[in-house]
Amino acid sequence: MIWIDGQLRGCDATVSVFDRGFLYGDGLFETLPVYAGRPFLLDDHLARLMHGTQVLRMANAPGIDDWRAAVSALLDAERPDCATLRLWISRGVNTGIGLGCGAATRPTWIAACLPARRYDARIYGEGMVLALSTREHALPSQSPTGTKHANYLASILAFDDAQNAGADEALLCNPRGHLCEGAFSNLFAVLDGVLVTPPLDEGPLAGTARARLLDLAASAGIPHGETAIPLARLADASELMVSNALLGLAPVRSVLPRAGHADDPAPAFASPGPVARRLSAGYAALVASETGARWPLIA
Repeated sequence: MIWIDGQLRGCDATVSVFDRGFLYGDGLFETLPVYAGRPFLLDDHLARLMHGTQVLRMANAPGIDDWRAAVSALLDAERPDCATLRLWISRGVNTGIGLGCGAATRPTWIAACLPARRYDARIYGEGMVLALSTREHALPSQSPTGTKHANYLASILAFDDAQNAGADEALLCNPRGHLCEGAFSNLFAVLDGVLVTPPLDEGPLAGTARARLLDLAASAGIPHGETAIPLARLADASELMVSNALLGLAPVRSVLPRAGHADDPAPAFASPGPVARRLSAGYAALVASETGARWPLIA
């Protein structure tokens, strides 16, 4: 079943070819796991979605209560145990083709339960391999980076480059030469004994797992902070980790250099290191307390 524009429909539900999400990527989306029939961190994702509709200046966007009703109806219909819940919204259909937003006043909004995203146990036990990307990540002044907007082409191409290099994920720098995030994940590093992640003014997504992991670090007494990470400091990190709502937290074991950049650092890391182990235990306890399920969800 698909929830679309206020009602449940079958999988043959359609969207107009003149929808601005299709024409221009003029929209937002959220993806989160369902564990033991319960959506994990739903309120966090809805808060980011509401912020995104304000940033994109969407007229007549549904509110949090509308989305909660949609999710409730969908889960009642599907009765999933573990699943991936995807919410997305576009500005809607234009009366004519053009960049102007004024003619699109009825957003298209959709919710669907998709198959659960299960990761290989290797990701958590041995760590991921990242590939430094030759592509630059935008700054907030260039793109609404803090939101989960639908213009994902830069990440898609960076991820494709990484896969072609034999890596699990990309790692992008911003125009300042600072490490920013992956194609689908936020970045954490342990530098000089402190867990750090790039601040939002460096361009990363305001990740829901990222925020919860910072809270867990505080609760566990792990020194932590948000600070810029120059590429030159990558080799100084004792641990590297990535996170997102479906993945949770995964350690990184190595980073491949950029194609054509033989002078790039290509470090290896403790995987999983002591900080990653402590955070993973805290994250598993968080999932269990909110859903009763066991994390991670592995194949």
